[in-house]
Amino acid sequence: MKPTAVHLHLHYTERWPEIQKYLQHIEGHPYHLYVTLTQENESLAKEIQTFHPQSTVWPAENRGYDVGPFIDFLHKVDLSQYDLVLKIHTKSKSGLQKTWINGWCITKKRWVNLLMDALLGSAEIWQRNVAAFKEDPKLGMLSSRYLITSEPECSEYLRPEVARVMAKMNLQMPEDITFAAGTMFLVRAPLLEKIKAAFGIDDFPGTDSSVQDGTPAHAFERVFGCVVVAQGYEIKGFDKNRWFETGVKFQRFFNLFYSNNITSSNHQIIKVCKIPVYYKKVDDGKRG
Repeated sequence: MKPTAVHLHLHYTERWPEIQKYLQHIEGHPYHLYVTLTQENESLAKEIQTFHPQSTVWPAENRGYDVGPFIDFLHKVDLSQYDLVLKIHTKSKSGLQKTWINGWCITKKRWVNLLMDALLGSAEIWQRNVAAFKEDPKLGMLSSRYLITSEPECSEYLRPEVARVMAKMNLQMPEDITFAAGTMFLVRAPLLEKIKAAFGIDDFPGTDSSVQDGTPAHAFERVFGCVVVAQGYEIKGFDKNRWFETGVKFQRFFNLFYSNNITSSNHQIIKVCKIPVYYKKVDDGKRG
């Protein structure tokens, strides 16, 4: 089997030690590590290359959050050298914002942990994921099953932009938009050729400090899944996290009495017995 190409967009550089521990689970399987940073950091680049000699590190323009740098990565590699591409990035774990996906209430911290654990949670999980692509010729993309969604409310507002992107690649738009929310996944490398041929990092606007929805990067989050489905492949997840499921059930009960959330418009709202008692505009931090 060919080596795997791992693309890590390391916007939150302080998260490198944590990411490094996850990457250690790939030991025994050949891989090339490609790391994009949002600004030059020579000491960190040396640290990464010491950890894994087959690493390439470069600063990518801060465009499209993690998506623009991933497209930049695609243009710097020969995809024919790889069977699989692993796309991971650093998301902020701070903040109160919660999202409901597939009936699960997912905080920022849970979001990151679910994705990384599903892909690289242990050496056994990594080996299982790679083996799944060998055993199932129709498997095109793998991510956390908790974050793979086809819910219309997650995508219908972006359908026109997703359809435009798919048309540019001469791919049929699927009836249902199925994608891996959070944009971390393991995918068959040849399936990315269409994206590489049609788009570049300049197709994404510069990323500012606000956390916005409905951007080209959010459309591409859906496009990655649509590209897999349009080429006749499936998106699957095999992870089972009982701690997460139990925690969400407890949270649902606790929310009957108290909740402290960040809305999509970046307002903090506190409710006691479902009655709003506090409401204020907040700055939820930079995103990359």
